[in-house]
Amino acid sequence: MRCNLEEMKKEIAALIPASHPQGGEATLLITVKGEKILDRRSINWIIRRLAEYHNIDLRAIKKNYGPLLGKKRFIPLPLSQKLVYLPLTLKTDTIPVDKRMAYISLEQIRGVERKENAKESTVNILLRCGIELACCNALTTIRTRIRDSKLIQKIILSEQEEKGKYVLNLEGGPAFIAENGPEQDEIARLTAALLYFSKCHSRYN
Repeated sequence: MRCNLEEMKKEIAALIPASHPQGGEATLLITVKGEKILDRRSINWIIRRLAEYHNIDLRAIKKNYGPLLGKKRFIPLPLSQKLVYLPLTLKTDTIPVDKRMAYISLEQIRGVERKENAKESTVNILLRCGIELACCNALTTIRTRIRDSKLIQKIILSEQEEKGKYVLNLEGGPAFIAENGPEQDEIARLTAALLYFSKCHSRYN
């Protein structure tokens, strides 16, 4: 099966590498509603396509956010401010059990739970849809990657606020929003244009 990724690009809770029954790589997609879909395409292919749909440059993510986090590997995948995916190593359902890198939506994580038994200690990622995922990472590693993902969310939010905070307005006249923070010359040109517009408007009214 091949999912319509463009339609469900905001509804994916987890992306998990898997093996297809007919052979070859596949990806298990878990939706925010708890639906499991096995897609015949690899997880790397799906991530590249999702990035395209969100207009995200994957190479720029590593270049821009890596230094801020002080990391070169295991950098969260931000497709938008509310859609940040954590890279975590999960146990697969295959026989024998394998360990593969998966991506879990930060917003869809309800909690993290450690389970102890006679043989081993495991850590489960609890999704909001009710599904539990067995994770191979240590609890401290999971917390660090959650923290990194939240930090990236804050960085993206601050960038969005910075773009829209410059507003020019003259005594009830029309407001102009400068998208990227105007320089002084640009402010002067916009102010002159607004004054001219206001005089012309008052002249004919």
